[in-house]
Formats: sequence, structure tokens, C-alpha cells
Amino acid sequence: MIITVIPAKGDSRRLSNKNMELLYGKPMLYYSLKIARECSLIDKVYVSTDSEEISEYAKSEGAEVIRRGPELGGEAPVVQVYRHALEVLNDRSIEFVVALQPDHPDRKIKLDDAINYALRKNYEDILTVDGKGFVNGSVRIMKAEALLNNRVGAVGTLMDDCTNVHHLDDLKVAETNLRQRKNQ
Repeated sequence: MIITVIPAKGDSRRLSNKNMELLYGKPMLYYSLKIARECSLIDKVYVSTDSEEISEYAKSEGAEVIRRGPELGGEAPVVQVYRHALEVLNDRSIEFVVALQPDHPDRKIKLDDAINYALRKNYEDILTVDGKGFVNGSVRIMKAEALLNNRVGAVGTLMDDCTNVHHLDDLKVAETNLRQRKNQ
């Protein structure tokens, strides 16, 4: 089984409540939910959150919610959020976790292609990078067993030169990119 985990905390130090910021008429979280729902290889979609507002929105969009405590908020490494999700689910049939950070709403990568690439290459961890080669968190595909055991094995990268939203200016860039894509 392949699941998606979307880490969506209620607050952010740079842009308050950014996961629910409206972008082209939809909360930024919507775009990660949408790409996960459209992927034919994803079996279940989960949102990991500490926010009641995000929890209710995720449920209204058909996602299941994993509640997390304050120890997984703030600046906690996001990989801990993914590991927590697997521990809470406690389902050994989960083979891969596809992580989608909502602050990359204009991602360009095709999720089915990325997952097929991970399966074909047998990587334990695949990270997306931007045009300059920096890891951006748009998509991360991890073998569940490696994640649970905190094991780092074969690691690969895929290009996804999308906007990483940290500030209002980034939000405007992402909105412009989404508008252009919609008009093509």
C-alpha cells in the first residue's frame, strides 16, 4: 500500500496560518490534497495536523486526519511527522509514504511518474530539488520500513522547480504560476 502524508501545522513562524492561506480561491493545502487524489498509485491520503481548522478542512476534502501534539510542531524535523504518522497508523501493509508539503502548491512534478521512478530504482528515499539543486520538500517518497527504522539507504532526487512559499510574495508567485498553468 502507498499512502500520502501531508504535514499541515496550524501556524508558521514566517507566514501565519499559511496552509490555509487562499491561493487562487482555495486554501494552499487544497493543492497537495488535489495532487494526491489525482494520483492513481496512492491508496490513502492523510493530513497530519495540530489544527482543528485544518483537520475539518482536510476531512471535508476526503482526507483522513492524524492529530499530532506540540512536540511535532514548531521547528521539529518534518521526517519525525512522517514517522509519527506511520507509528499511529500501525499498518504493516504500508510500503511507501509519499510526503507532500503544502507550501509547494505549484509543484510541476507528476506524482504517478515520481512514484513509478521510486519503484523502478528501488530507492529508500527520494527527495525533490529545485532548479539550483537544493532540496525543497515538494515531494518525498520513502520506504515505510526504512522510515520506521530510521535507516538511510539508497537516496535519489527528482527535479521539481516549484515555489516554496514562506512569505506573501512567494504566495503571489505561486498564484501567478497556477493561473498560467490553468490558462494553457
